[in-house]
Amino acid sequence: MTAKKIHPGAPGLLFLALFLLLSLPISLRAGEALVSGQYLSAVGQDIKMQITVAGPAPGTLIVIQNLPIGTVIDTASPAFNQYDAGKGEVKWLLTHVSPGRYIVNLRLLSPLAPGGISGEIRYKNPANGRLINLPVRP
Repeated sequence: MTAKKIHPGAPGLLFLALFLLLSLPISLRAGEALVSGQYLSAVGQDIKMQITVAGPAPGTLIVIQNLPIGTVIDTASPAFNQYDAGKGEVKWLLTHVSPGRYIVNLRLLSPLAPGGISGEIRYKNPANGRLINLPVRP
């Protein structure tokens, strides 16, 4: 078996091809990570979800907070758009969203036990119009 000689320009082309191939998935994933969510407080009477939005920001976010069925809400900030106590589902429609951090607060009449909630953030990726469903767990 004989060794094959590699031409001096080939490593540069190989590096360029690998760079382009590896950078494409990174940029696609970055478009998916325009929005992130985390709970600052997920037990007791005060539930706080922080939403971080990068640019280019989606124009609208739908935030869903799942609570135990029959939970009574004392206050909410911002005010929610819909609450179905029979399903334990609270919904906000946040419009005119720009890059930055947002806090969604709920004050409940009775404290929640650990693990009693979950959330979801829905938005359309402005780059490709694809609907993203982002689960948020405590």
